[in-house]
Amino acid sequence: MDAARGLSRREQLLDAAFGLAVTAVAVASVVTDDPAVAYEFRDPGAVSVLLAVAAGLPLVVRRRWPLAVSLTVTVAITALGALSYRVGEAAFCLMLGLYAVAAHRGRRPASVALAAAYTGFGLLVVLRVPYFEHPLAVFDFLAVTTAWTIGRFTRRWRADRDAARARALAAERSRAVAAERAVFADRLRIARELHDVVSHTLTVIAVQAGSARYLLRAGDGPLSTIERASRAALDDLRRMLGLLRADAAVAEPVTPPPEPARKQVDDRVVDAALAAALAVLGLTNVFVADPSVAHDYADPSVAVVGLVLLGCLSVALRRTAPVRVFAVSAGAALLLTLVDARTDIPGLAMFVALYTVAAWRPFAVSAACLGVIAALDLLVVLLDLPATGGGLQDSTAPAALVPWGLGLIVRRWRRDRDAAAARAAEALRRAAVDAERAVLAERLRLAAELQDVVAHTLSGIAVQSAVARHQTGDGDPAAPALAAIEQASRSALDDLRRMLGVLHADAPLSPSPGIDELPLLASAHRAAHGPVSLTVADAVRGTPASVQITAYRLVQEALTNIRKHAPRATATVVLDLAGDEVVVRVDDDGPGPAASPGAGYGLTGMRERVALFDGRLETGPLPGGGFRVEAALRLNADRRVAT
Repeated sequence: MDAARGLSRREQLLDAAFGLAVTAVAVASVVTDDPAVAYEFRDPGAVSVLLAVAAGLPLVVRRRWPLAVSLTVTVAITALGALSYRVGEAAFCLMLGLYAVAAHRGRRPASVALAAAYTGFGLLVVLRVPYFEHPLAVFDFLAVTTAWTIGRFTRRWRADRDAARARALAAERSRAVAAERAVFADRLRIARELHDVVSHTLTVIAVQAGSARYLLRAGDGPLSTIERASRAALDDLRRMLGLLRADAAVAEPVTPPPEPARKQVDDRVVDAALAAALAVLGLTNVFVADPSVAHDYADPSVAVVGLVLLGCLSVALRRTAPVRVFAVSAGAALLLTLVDARTDIPGLAMFVALYTVAAWRPFAVSAACLGVIAALDLLVVLLDLPATGGGLQDSTAPAALVPWGLGLIVRRWRRDRDAAAARAAEALRRAAVDAERAVLAERLRLAAELQDVVAHTLSGIAVQSAVARHQTGDGDPAAPALAAIEQASRSALDDLRRMLGVLHADAPLSPSPGIDELPLLASAHRAAHGPVSLTVADAVRGTPASVQITAYRLVQEALTNIRKHAPRATATVVLDLAGDEVVVRVDDDGPGPAASPGAGYGLTGMRERVALFDGRLETGPLPGGGFRVEAALRLNADRRVAT
């Protein structure tokens, strides 16, 4: 962002052309007499020409070495004034040098350049050279300060533009990370669902087969085959879930792109302060005579004061109606010229309005305003007013090119900044789309892997148990265990297929388990893990399907926790309707789960399900021993849950 960066050939050529043009103007103003100026200067010579060249030519490299250029120009301008040569438009070179160092260097070099300019002007005040022996010399200090301030604002605008571009690049870089995090989040969700759906069923099958084989003293038969297959599938499933969670643990957080700093001062306050400052300077210019001007202006009047205030105070509305403000300030400046009044400050207000038009309105509009200034200059020359000296010395059109060009630059920077912000927003939108696509692709991949790892194993267990039960007959002691295994495996296979159907967007969905499937769930638990009583109020059967699905999953998870932490404990399951809440309560007479961090996702999954219904979940030991899981699901929250 600093000037030390490499400039393109085009930029170097533009700087060279600009510097040479400014040097020619400076030399011409130094060697040309101005009849409108009352001061007597030393006749121009080789020294004055060299100093004028020293003031303008360094601007060729103003963006490469801005501080050195500003200091060189300051010394040249100070020498011209101290030697009583005519400075003319060479003073404008000092403003350009200050602008360059303020716009392309940090605060410290810019402050050094401004302090050097103040020091040079202070020396001219001490020497009482022309223009600096009068209190109006404060306007010279104000002019260089304004140029320096504009440079600082330009640097800030450039920083905002670069920050917007950086945000766009950061958003682009975050797209891949956002997609990866979305995939990891979906992996964790799938892992918890698989834990609920398949893992405990495989454990039930393995335990049932092993217990039956042990009690019946069966050898290497169907029960042994089923036990080995279920344990192998359970190991594969746990290994896959471990990989899913391990991958998610290494995901790096996405750092959001930095936001632009908020404005500290309202624009309207700044414009009002600028308008007030211009009004004060305008009134001072009206009532305080400038000894450097040879022309005697008309005495101040109420009309003159009103025109000055109108032209200056209109600047307060420059952002709201820039073209109208330009018309008012230009009209006031023209009328003040026609009545032979001082027009310096209203003309400055017109320049401020022209800058605003160039910065906020299309190029054609600002070019038309610049043409208006040129037409007004031509009109004043044709009228041959005394204040103009009958020539083009006081023409404002060339000077108007500065605010007009600066406004065009600011408009371009603003367009670049907005375009960069738009790119950042588009990158974030694409990141969300990419994340969604990545999640979808990950779901499909997991569906295929789960089909290979678990689904065929469950199908084999179901077929093996059904064939073995058919071959042995209902009177065989292993028949009940084989029937329970067949039922559990087919139920888990249905749940797994249902989940894979959700993962496959184009797959048809089968009904989810609900209240009617709770007796089968209780029977499977009773066959392998201990007594369980089930009580379901009739009113619960009329609740929405999403509530019934959640209630089923809560009971399923609670029985799984009983199997883990209180094997063979007696379980009591009650579902009831209390007001607008469905209450699910599962009690057991075991010791309850151990309070160890990271023990699993069971209770966490319950809380997430209950939270979908704005409900509550309470878990803890019972006073007389045992453990209770009680959840309440609000019926009026069901509209937010997809069934």
